[in-house]
Amino acid sequence: MKKLFYTILSLAALSCTDLDVPIESSYTSDVFPKTEAEFASVTGPVYVQMRNNIALDYYYLQELSTDEAVLTARGADYYDGGRYIQLNLHTWDETHPHIATTWTWAYRGVSLCGEILAALQPAPESETKERTLAEIRTMRALYYFFALDLFGNVPISPAYGNLELPSNSSSAEVYAFLVNEINEALPFLSKEIGTVTYGKPSFWMAHALLAKLHMNAEIYAGTPRYQEAVQSINLIMNTTANGGNRPFELEADFMGMFDVDNGPQIREIIFAIPFDQNFGANGMRLGRFPLHPLSRVNYGLPTTISVGNCQHTWADFYYLFEEDPNDVRNEIWLAGPQFYNDGRPMMDGTYHVNHNPEIAFVNVETFDRGRSPQQIAQGARNVKYTPDGTWTSSRDSRNDFILFRYADFVLLKAEAILRGAADPLGQSALELVNQVRSVRKASPFSSIDLATLLEERGREMAGETWRRNDLIRFGAFESAWGRDAATGLPVKTNQETYRRFYPIPQGELATNPKLVQNPGYR
Repeated sequence: MKKLFYTILSLAALSCTDLDVPIESSYTSDVFPKTEAEFASVTGPVYVQMRNNIALDYYYLQELSTDEAVLTARGADYYDGGRYIQLNLHTWDETHPHIATTWTWAYRGVSLCGEILAALQPAPESETKERTLAEIRTMRALYYFFALDLFGNVPISPAYGNLELPSNSSSAEVYAFLVNEINEALPFLSKEIGTVTYGKPSFWMAHALLAKLHMNAEIYAGTPRYQEAVQSINLIMNTTANGGNRPFELEADFMGMFDVDNGPQIREIIFAIPFDQNFGANGMRLGRFPLHPLSRVNYGLPTTISVGNCQHTWADFYYLFEEDPNDVRNEIWLAGPQFYNDGRPMMDGTYHVNHNPEIAFVNVETFDRGRSPQQIAQGARNVKYTPDGTWTSSRDSRNDFILFRYADFVLLKAEAILRGAADPLGQSALELVNQVRSVRKASPFSSIDLATLLEERGREMAGETWRRNDLIRFGAFESAWGRDAATGLPVKTNQETYRRFYPIPQGELATNPKLVQNPGYR
């Protein structure tokens, strides 16, 4: 099924590899797309663009700025000018390279959507055209959501063809704009689930995006919108919204959702970004960064593939998973003494490789954990996205990147209820959380509060780019984290609240004098 989907995807992208060519130049009033394949061809660049940075720069901004992930150095290796350290310590500024690249990625996506909407607007009316326009408006809203969530007071670009430079809009204005855009697109989006809609905006994906907007509305717009979040989540959960069939289910095979063969057959996925190097859908490399070189054997990786051996989690976050040894979510970690699949101890010379969760830095200022076999093995490693044994020299893998999945929204609904929202379906926060825990083979809770729920979201969503979003909403983004095992002291101590949003990149300010830098960075 996944192979069939990627064959369709690759054909759609073949005629759209040059993203700088104006889309409308290929379509005149007498030559418009008519078939599903033709519409897929012209809209292909929007989905190609999504793959370009979501599993790297965007991932770094959302993960390395939290207690969930840390990228350490081995001497000069992976120090890279301190850019990863700055994210973890909250000391970045407007010159940070990943901040600049992510801004460009998001707004290139916005621009591509605008070009395509302008190109397709004059096309003859049809159901396919209406649905395609709604999908592209929703994709544009998704790109804007990334910009809003990361940068706050971002510009709303003028209509395509208007060359006037935009000024900042307030985050509240951007939030209102996106809610309106999604609501206008919703009636035309498909409710079908499966290969046809996989990787594209659907009715369900749009409501998932609305729920994400509403859950953090107090951050974006200054007013809580938890009740509105529940309304969208209930549509995702409610069988009556899908003709009596339940749209999504919690998957029993937790690790299988993130394996190299994940795809439209997985009923928990609401929206994913498809990757498969075999069909030119490149850009997914998350599986390689945590691996110790000797771990390649267990995943069948060729010796020609270098692995990062640089990304870990902080010990205190890892310890959240020791709450229940039966919890299948513990399987995302490589921690403690390591063994080959046949039971032999994994030996680096005479040293039995031990991924000790406690990281003791040789030099905490550079996050250098040293170069000895014992030092380079430190840190628990998140391998939720299974390393791909078919990696080529490009190190791209076949795991689809999951952005929205059902369990996330079950937990978000529980949180909204704890924060005061009413549920027309009559479910309690405790009932919802225990639904997830039951499927994950974890013992049920007897009670639930917001602090416990944040921990549970960490266990469920680790490595899926939502920790920063969660910590900000829970008021925990300014907390101290990251103990240095050599001193016992926290590594990250910055409490500056203005860092809930990243700065507008220096290059954008230089090219657009109408933009004003975010507060705190001026």
